Amino acid sequence: MSKVKLAVIGAGRQCTKSLMPGIPYIETLDLVAVCDLQQELAERNARNFGARAAYTDIEKMLAEARPEACMVVGPPQMHLDIGLRVLEAGCHLFVEKPTAPTVEGARKLAELSVKKGLVGQVGHMMRHAGPVRIAEELSKSEGFGKLLSVESKYTTWPTGALPADSGWGNSDEDWSYMLVQGGHPIDLLRHFLGEVARVSAFRCHGQKNAKVYQATLEGQDGRVGFLNLQDSFNGWYTGLELVGDGKAVVRVDDLGRVTYRTGKRMNEAARAFWGNDTQVWEPHHTLSAWERTGYGNQLRHFADCILNKKAPYPSLVDGWKNLVVARAILDSIAQRKTIEAPQETLAV
Repeated sequence: MSKVKLAVIGAGRQCTKSLMPGIPYIETLDLVAVCDLQQELAERNARNFGARAAYTDIEKMLAEARPEACMVVGPPQMHLDIGLRVLEAGCHLFVEKPTAPTVEGARKLAELSVKKGLVGQVGHMMRHAGPVRIAEELSKSEGFGKLLSVESKYTTWPTGALPADSGWGNSDEDWSYMLVQGGHPIDLLRHFLGEVARVSAFRCHGQKNAKVYQATLEGQDGRVGFLNLQDSFNGWYTGLELVGDGKAVVRVDDLGRVTYRTGKRMNEAARAFWGNDTQVWEPHHTLSAWERTGYGNQLRHFADCILNKKAPYPSLVDGWKNLVVARAILDSIAQRKTIEAPQETLAV
């Protein structure tokens, strides 16, 4: 079986806890190296996840380990700076979200990947989560009909402005939220809605950093999207709802239960009652977090795209466009009006 020689750059908490645990189970990946500025972290992750070597110097790693692809996980300035170096070296690139601390930086990374003809993917894992994939297939079934609307809900703990020296850029509180949290629900909405034409958004601020964002987005084909972003809870919750014109609704609750409601009745007795037939799917309790949430599936997809010369999703172009939409949401809030979302193209 063909395998992709993968190097991992960054051995911090997110990479160690969420991304690397799936690598030993992905038969199309060959982990050749781990690189981190802290030697003990690089050696720990190389040992724990089966890499052949550990490095503290990226150039030395690229020269000696000769990876075909690199996964870069850290703050967004690191994604941008090291991502550009990786692409210039001719390696395919996977970076955690966001791809850069600014719209302009994300565009630069996307442009280089396209120019070089390399696979560039960003780690919005929810597109690859099993429950979302099931919902997507249901939304494409004959009984569902045409997709009319998408709602993406995301509830997290309050996010404050990040320090300028943290690698997240010179972010105010709103942009820090979009970089840290907002990208996930925006990417999930764009996955179903497609390109965004118009945005109308509102924000309500509470005590300290508690806040909510509500946005209505119109797709270029007329479909409607709703973003319900709650940055005010001591925990994490996500939800997805797809509505079709075949009198059908698909819901995904917390990347777990999937419900598919249709206009049909189960049997003759059910016709005496209001309601409709519902199919339910739930992940088995033995599934690990990296399996259920899509962390593993996205890396398997990355390898498959490299081996079969396919375009990935979400791509680095998607990573850039997610930030374009995030900025449009904040512009709509600041200007208190519906605004046209920028329809820019890459200069390649």
